[in-house]
Amino acid sequence: MDTKELQKIVNPIYTTAKGTVLMLMYGRDPDALKLASFLDLSEVTGGSRQTPQEITRCYAVAQEARYGINNEAALRSGKPVVVDLPCGYSPRGFRVINNGQKYFGFDLPVVIDEMKAAAAKVEQSDDLVYAAVDATNYESLRNALGDVKGELCIITEGLLGYFSESELVNMCRAIHRLLSEFGGCWITADSGIIEIYSLTFGTLLQGDQETFLANIKGHATRMADVDFYKNSLFLNGADGARTFLKAQGFDVKAESVSDYLPKLRTVSEDEARMLAESYRKMEIWTMTVDGSADHLPEGEDVMNLPFRVESELKDGLFSVSIQGRLDTITAPELLKQFQEADGEINAIRADVSKMAYVSSAGLR
Repeated sequence: MDTKELQKIVNPIYTTAKGTVLMLMYGRDPDALKLASFLDLSEVTGGSRQTPQEITRCYAVAQEARYGINNEAALRSGKPVVVDLPCGYSPRGFRVINNGQKYFGFDLPVVIDEMKAAAAKVEQSDDLVYAAVDATNYESLRNALGDVKGELCIITEGLLGYFSESELVNMCRAIHRLLSEFGGCWITADSGIIEIYSLTFGTLLQGDQETFLANIKGHATRMADVDFYKNSLFLNGADGARTFLKAQGFDVKAESVSDYLPKLRTVSEDEARMLAESYRKMEIWTMTVDGSADHLPEGEDVMNLPFRVESELKDGLFSVSIQGRLDTITAPELLKQFQEADGEINAIRADVSKMAYVSSAGLR
């Protein structure tokens, strides 16, 4: 099995990102239409099940709104460097560099390999950079930024609901370190925008919003193979989420997402007005480093050992020793050694005494 297939197995979440660009195509986003011709979308367009056209339209409108809100936030931030975490297969980078900002698209290796090649066929620019990172690892993020200068605007769209509590804490600490070094802000609507699909459905079709939202959450959970929305940004309401972020060393500014809603291409003026009103209760947050906060610990990765995995199969026992971080970048190597073991495996013994950190991809 090649490296790309191994990456897909440990990171099935990447398929949801392809669904996103498909919805932007349905919404006639010009950048998405140009980009899509260089992407393999067969994984999200195949199959015999046909979604009713009116439901597809609701998905497309909601995705256009969510994407546009985050675009506006990045463009209005005034920061010279936009970090899209994760970038998925989004065409946001084209909008950002055309606005005079530098763009870093960060995501899983399986996404970046395809996205980097596709984006280069649409527009080649030194200001358009793609890199594979682990979002919970400061060193991974910092190395990908290289020698860039200027304040950062870090955008997280559609990421935070996939994290376990420990992954969320480590990502917050990584972002805090980056903003402490470069200055700038972290912007997300993730905790306040999870209802955008059901609100769009309810507004355009007067449908059952709660059932629609439950179906969306279930679909995302099945595709990503994770327990969705099970961390401190989603379990204790908006006040609980702000308390959590304050504890991570951030000041939080909350605004209505309607204040960032661009003109939508596929709705009438009356529909646009109704949607803006229904979206008003959802919030987008801009976070900056709280200078008065005590120094935060740098996270769970305290051993700073390089990643290494050694394995042996003897008498049916597969023994493996793991050193360093077992995360979205390194997990395929462990899977590769397991799959390439020569013989029948009856039992597994894992030595994790030198493993500094494990992410959901490592557990998978």
